[in-house]
Amino acid sequence: MGGVQSGTVADKRRREPVEHDAFVCCADPSDSEMASTIAAYLTRRGFRVFVEDRSPAAGLDERRLALISDVPDFILLLTPATIAAASDRHHAVNAEIVRALETGRNIVRVSGAGGPALPPGALTTELAALAGQQALTYDPDRLAESLAILLHSLSSDTTVNDRHLMRLTKRWFIFAALFVLVGFSLQTVPALIKAWKRPRPLPPVAPFALYWSAFGERLENGVSVEFPLVQGATVSGGERIRVALSPSADGFAYVISRDARGRVSVLFPGETIKGASRVRAGQRYQAPAESGWLTVDPQVGLDTIYVFAGYDPLQNLEELVEEPETPTNVPARRELVEQTVVGLLDGRHYQLGRRLWIRTTQLVDQSLKPGPGPATIAALLPGGTDAVHPATVQPGLVSALAEIKVRFTPAQK
Repeated sequence: MGGVQSGTVADKRRREPVEHDAFVCCADPSDSEMASTIAAYLTRRGFRVFVEDRSPAAGLDERRLALISDVPDFILLLTPATIAAASDRHHAVNAEIVRALETGRNIVRVSGAGGPALPPGALTTELAALAGQQALTYDPDRLAESLAILLHSLSSDTTVNDRHLMRLTKRWFIFAALFVLVGFSLQTVPALIKAWKRPRPLPPVAPFALYWSAFGERLENGVSVEFPLVQGATVSGGERIRVALSPSADGFAYVISRDARGRVSVLFPGETIKGASRVRAGQRYQAPAESGWLTVDPQVGLDTIYVFAGYDPLQNLEELVEEPETPTNVPARRELVEQTVVGLLDGRHYQLGRRLWIRTTQLVDQSLKPGPGPATIAALLPGGTDAVHPATVQPGLVSALAEIKVRFTPAQK
């Protein structure tokens, strides 16, 4: 590969390691979408991948640096956080890249689709050679193609092939011993070898479920009164609403409101950054995320509240989260929501017999029960009293959707 000298390659073969084929270097957490998906895919293909969070307080980790000297492939995920860390000579990420360059590892730079390119002046002097290493693009919308290209770049390194051949040879010796001990015939050995070589798939997941409730609050004779916000409920200008939700599994969630004129607004997540929609199993979230309550506008009213949740991020809704509304993109934003509702894999449009997978290449097993959720959900009213509702369970598959369509009436004068 580019930048690798023959002496270094020979040294890499002499120091034949131990546990891992590929080292994943990234400043983001190991459970981030890019890192976890790449690691899961390579593991299924038979690679032994090292992907581990570093302790911020520990500084340089000699164990990680020593491991880089042994592992043939060094996968560098160029997220914004990684680029910033690489430009800092005192950061552990910088030291890991330097070690990979010094020891002649097979370095593969992976950038997110549409993400920042590697700035020419962002690298320190000792990382200048990094610009000449092979570069790939990770595109979630073309996931299979991106992972296949990455796999090919690793399989082309002869050291990885040698290691796989060594493991295969060891398995042959093990099966030969079993053959002698138990007297297996020659016809059974190939079938056993094939079964042994097959990588273990990741465990299946249960269908996704959403636990939720919605609350309304209005003034009656000067007193704050709570009412359940359910399908067909009547709301008026000045009244306030709130949605609470809890997912059955780790994933992503979005709460979208649509007014009577067709304009859509994002109530959850509150931050307009990619990944802010990530949620954890069993935890409770509220929308609007910042103020806690949404006041119904007397002029534009309210038509529908959508509560989306699922294992995978929904790209259309991620686009809504990141892009603010402008006078010219109102129809486009409404269309993104409508397309998401129509194409959601939540069971309503599901074709019987179709096998469904999530991004981590895990099968959705419909015989499994979704994770448990709360029996009740409470909301603190502006007057200081608690309103408690039984949690509504919205079943799904890869995703789940609760759709609350209301009737808007002008406020009584």
